[in-house]
Amino acid sequence: MTDKFIKFTEQVAKICGIFAAGCLLLSIVLITELVFERYLFRNAITWQTELVTMLLVASTFIGSAWVLSEKGHVNMEYLYTFMSEKNVTRLKIFTDSLCLIFFLILFYVSFEITADAFINNHNTGTIWSPPLWIPYSSMLIGAILMTMSYIAELIKLFRKLKEF
Repeated sequence: MTDKFIKFTEQVAKICGIFAAGCLLLSIVLITELVFERYLFRNAITWQTELVTMLLVASTFIGSAWVLSEKGHVNMEYLYTFMSEKNVTRLKIFTDSLCLIFFLILFYVSFEITADAFINNHNTGTIWSPPLWIPYSSMLIGAILMTMSYIAELIKLFRKLKEF
């Protein structure tokens, strides 16, 4: 069962990486088009800046699961050189546990603000005025994905610790 969970989270993380890259690519296209609209055609389009912001937020939160699966987050490699492999594993369990607690709190808070924005129909208050639950939900989805990813990482680390 745990092997299936780990494999599932790794596959979801890859999909998240593709999604995040797509969001970044679309943001680049929109910003480039915005520059042409504004400076060549003297036409200001307000929705582009807001959409690019939402895409970058989604890319950051949803893409973080892929970054974790690729071991791309901040690490203490220098400190590890002074420690045994068993102690490195223990330290990783400790830090991953702290990260898991953080993302569980983020999950709770982002669920609260997403639900509030959805139920009360909050919007950005601009001319385009998209609903705020959309960008907030990317934070919620990212928190869920990171929680799953850290649980999978902890399972792998505890297995590794048993090998010593």
